[in-house]
Amino acid sequence: MLFVDGMLGVVAHSETVQWLYTLCASLSRLVVKTALKLLLVFVEYSENNAPLFIQAVNSVASSTGALPWANLVTILEEKNGALPELLVYTVTLINKTLAALPDQDSFYDVTDALEHLLCPNACFLSFFPDFTKLLPFGK
Repeated sequence: MLFVDGMLGVVAHSETVQWLYTLCASLSRLVVKTALKLLLVFVEYSENNAPLFIQAVNSVASSTGALPWANLVTILEEKNGALPELLVYTVTLINKTLAALPDQDSFYDVTDALEHLLCPNACFLSFFPDFTKLLPFGK
């Protein structure tokens, strides 16, 4: 059950969305899962919430000095046994956010930021799959 008054309060208080996004970088998987679920509810509640979520992501990135979307990309790149649920929630949150964007410029701003974070590792390793064998310290 979703309480409209509560959601309108979250919409009006951007710091709450920023806080939920910062919780996505928590070491506790349960905290991350809950934050992702709440952010999904927020983005799905209204199409107007996707730009608010992007503003929150950019605000957290500028205040911490990290790149935008780094908290979510970290979940996707986790190598020590990420829960499949976390991966599904993360990708769903990104997809729902992109699907609800009102204009193409915003869409490409987000996808460019994600590509900047994801592509260097993925593209480099896809072009040079045996690169890790050349390193003196292994993988």
